[in-house]
Amino acid sequence: MRKLLTACFAATLVTVSLGQSFLMMPDSTNNRIVTFDPFNGSVINSSLFGLAAGTPIHAMQVGTEIWVSEQVGDRVSRWDAAGTSLGAVTGGLDNIRGMGLINGTVYVTNAGTANGAPGAAVVMFDTSGANQGNFATPNAPSPFGILAHQGGMLVSSSSANDDIHRYSLTGTSLGTFHNSAIAFVEQMDYAPNGDVLAAVFTTGNISRFDPNSGALLSSFAASGARGVHQLGNGNIIWSNGSGVWIYDGVSSTQIYTGGGRYIDLYTPVPEPATLIAVGTGIAWALRRRRKS
Repeated sequence: MRKLLTACFAATLVTVSLGQSFLMMPDSTNNRIVTFDPFNGSVINSSLFGLAAGTPIHAMQVGTEIWVSEQVGDRVSRWDAAGTSLGAVTGGLDNIRGMGLINGTVYVTNAGTANGAPGAAVVMFDTSGANQGNFATPNAPSPFGILAHQGGMLVSSSSANDDIHRYSLTGTSLGTFHNSAIAFVEQMDYAPNGDVLAAVFTTGNISRFDPNSGALLSSFAASGARGVHQLGNGNIIWSNGSGVWIYDGVSSTQIYTGGGRYIDLYTPVPEPATLIAVGTGIAWALRRRRKS
């Protein structure tokens, strides 16, 4: 049994050696992707690769790719993890902000009507970049962020009617999630315990909500907050127009200077050859076990 476990462990190491997960954020002042340690928030790379000057808002993993929404560029640029351009998703987009990947569909928040865009809406694409239609967001008339939520999604907004509204995946209103005590919500994310975290720009804080009732549970000051993510050590990394900060439960300390935007996790996806190697290693160990 010890030999079996050793072999399985060695096979598992094959996937780990290919690369570690990291947090990524577009710097919309310096037009580049910055990466951070997902456990303690320290800067890993202040310039993973450069971006077009299209006011990048959200860098999100789609398969092995990194998709970046460009608010002024009116497109979603596509990159591999090394920064090689893979083209862009264009057409039917204007003044876009945050995105979400839910059940194989990429949802993009849209506010403008240029380029044939639908105005205040969520535009949908498959993972190859093909347009799958859109739905209007009258309850979130200036949508800024998307978060998968209980079979549907939460859509944040920079203006009334609701700061955070519930929608089905096809755009049916499911009612208000939260609409008091805060104003202008940008990125939302889940805390490890399932609470919803929100970066609240105008009110200037990071708010924590009950995921079922939408009730405000707590908040801390975060001037002009744009992005938010809870780190592995329990601290919260957040961003604003000055850069990136870490809140340790008492106060916030700036760790990066630049145009802070949404913060998201990238997890390297093993290549097929790696999966074969892992499977081969485990199969070898099992054969050795049967022979011993």
